[in-house]
Amino acid sequence: MADNAIQDRYTAFFATDFMPLIRHAQTQGAEERIAYAAEFAAFQLGRIDRKLGRLIELMERAPVTQSSGS
Repeated sequence: MADNAIQDRYTAFFATDFMPLIRHAQTQGAEERIAYAAEFAAFQLGRIDRKLGRLIELMERAPVTQSSGS
């Protein structure tokens, strides 16, 4: 159950628009910002990949229609 809570928190955190993490009116160091941006990008690419996979599946299931050419 703890794994689901962590995964839910992670998903909710990265599902929103990208926003640099600011704590106590200070931004993080460059390494932390780069790591966060990379994680955010990886999460978004995963979402895109899943959506494209579903789209491809739907397109493959669709009946093929022949168009008459002149």
